[in-house]
Amino acid sequence: MKIRTQLILAFLLLAIVPLTGIVLYSYYSSLRAVEQAADAEVGMLAKEMDGQMTAVEAELGRSVGRVEDEIAASMTVKPHELAVERSLGQRMVRDLGETAPLVETLEVIPQTPAPPAQPQPVPVPPHAGAQGAPVTATVVIDVPRVLEDVRRQLEATGETTTEQKAQLEAVDAALAGMAGAHVPPAPAPAPPEPAAAPEPRAAPVPVVPDTEVVREEVRKRIEEQFAREARKREQIIRGLAAQDERERAARALARDVEVPVWRSGEVVGTVKARIRTHEILRRVLGTRRSGGDIPFAVDPQGKLYTRSPEDRKRIEALPIVTGVHSQARAVRWTSKNWVGATQKDPETGLILGVARPVPLQEVREAAARNFGYGLGMIGLALLGILPLSKRMTRDVRLVTVGAERIAQGDLDTRLPVRSKNELGTLALAFNQMAEDLKRHQDREVAQARLQTEYERKSQELEDARLFQLSLLPKVLPDHPAFEIAVSMRTATEVGGDYYDFLLADDGVLTAAVGDATGHGARAGTMVTAVKSLFSAFASRTTPRELLAEAARAVKRMELERMAMGLCLVRLEGGTLTVSSAGMPPVLLHRAREGRAEEIALVGMPLGGLLSAYDERRLEIHPGDTLLLMTDGLPELTDPEGEPFGYSRVRETFESLGGQRPEDVIAGLTAAAEVWAGGQPVKDDITLVAIRVRGDSRA
Repeated sequence: MKIRTQLILAFLLLAIVPLTGIVLYSYYSSLRAVEQAADAEVGMLAKEMDGQMTAVEAELGRSVGRVEDEIAASMTVKPHELAVERSLGQRMVRDLGETAPLVETLEVIPQTPAPPAQPQPVPVPPHAGAQGAPVTATVVIDVPRVLEDVRRQLEATGETTTEQKAQLEAVDAALAGMAGAHVPPAPAPAPPEPAAAPEPRAAPVPVVPDTEVVREEVRKRIEEQFAREARKREQIIRGLAAQDERERAARALARDVEVPVWRSGEVVGTVKARIRTHEILRRVLGTRRSGGDIPFAVDPQGKLYTRSPEDRKRIEALPIVTGVHSQARAVRWTSKNWVGATQKDPETGLILGVARPVPLQEVREAAARNFGYGLGMIGLALLGILPLSKRMTRDVRLVTVGAERIAQGDLDTRLPVRSKNELGTLALAFNQMAEDLKRHQDREVAQARLQTEYERKSQELEDARLFQLSLLPKVLPDHPAFEIAVSMRTATEVGGDYYDFLLADDGVLTAAVGDATGHGARAGTMVTAVKSLFSAFASRTTPRELLAEAARAVKRMELERMAMGLCLVRLEGGTLTVSSAGMPPVLLHRAREGRAEEIALVGMPLGGLLSAYDERRLEIHPGDTLLLMTDGLPELTDPEGEPFGYSRVRETFESLGGQRPEDVIAGLTAAAEVWAGGQPVKDDITLVAIRVRGDSRA
């Protein structure tokens, strides 16, 4: 998938999905808030009803407490005298105050004594109640009738004291509330219409029987009489049905509250109040609600209670009254443009609810409208992102094409930098990368060339080294009079040092040690020329003559500034002949004296100015050791740059004198390594040690 398509899809996902989520969340959160408010309103209704019941119970308890002793005393009178104690009931009703309209009846129930453990038939004397025995009769106080009696008594006194006025106002308020609490009674059946007085009979007039007029008149009167009787019966039935329905509804919603009566620490009876739950319900539903809320209730029989007929019609139009809500403890619902909640009272079985008008359609339309606005903004943004994505992908395409060309090896490719954003920075990075790759490629090519040249030269040097090594003796001469040991350590592939031996048929041993200036192939060429001369003339000429002939030959080679030092020694019996051309002194260790002496001769190196060479003859004895060397060991430096020196070479050789040639060379090599401190040598080091055997004079 192209980057441009990915950008557009990512924009749509990041815009439409969050917008849809926000719109839906705002819609459902608003609806949930309204439902929670309705649920809270239902809870308040239940609390109000519980508060009303609690108030009645509290007032009843206080009323009973104030006349508790009188109630207890009244329970000891005779049953036929209990009905006369009306002042006690009036006082109890007056004490109920504002809660009196909520009470239908008060019952004073004496405590029934517990039967003895072994009941024995005891004759009850007459008038036992008068002697203080407990009475089991129940006194029922009709609260509305008692209130009417209290009012008549207060009006009959004619007094206008403040206390009586307050009592009269309280009774009037209770009666007014009770009047509002009572459902209007069903219309009493219409009294029978008085029978029409019999008309005075006139003197019989002879009538012609079975005439049509007489029959029509009689029929009309009979029909009118039957119609009047049918209307009377229908009115009576309707009134009785309405009254019966009200009574059944009141009985269904009635609730009893009992308060114990104490005397001398014992319960002697109970005062039971029949509470008008429907009156409490009417008061609760009649409270004015804000926001157009409609409180309602449904009794266990499915009857709907509302504040007004208009509210009843509105609630009945909603499918929420009974049905599934009759078994639920708490339910929230949404219907058309209404939300609400219902809650069931477990004690009375009433379903309390609140319906709240909410313009759900407007909320939905607003949500859809906002969603449409959001889509429009997204469309505008999409129109803007199309050219922007095209521009971005154009720069990306340029970078991609340039990267492909660079990957194909065209390191001269450069990307155009058209912006200062990340893509412009990327283009600059690609250009820098191409330039670095170009330099790296050139350097790699140069290094490859150098490597090729190096390998070629290395091969040539290796060939030269092998050729030079081929010029050196493969094995050392095995002479009965002399022990020989050799060591050569080159600084480069092809060194300039040279050593050689020639053993003549007559037993004369000639040894040569040389050092060509410089290293490499040219030095090897000079060594090759000297090797040829040494092999050809060493046995036929003296060392001095051989040096002169070699000097002339190297001069003819015209190797420019190349030169070579060469030292020749000839061992013949007990005689040592030494000749040197620019070489370090030869060291001779005398076994008898235990000291080393230098044999230094002056002479120009081969290839320089032609000059005569000196020659020196010495006697040698068994045990004497001869050391030939190049300048590599004396000029070897330590890490601080100090040379090993000829004197230190002489001292070391002198300390090793008398040992085998191999041990002498090993000791000098070890001393050189310690002095160099692990540094690589900068010049070739060649050592040749020759020791005279014990029978050298033979």
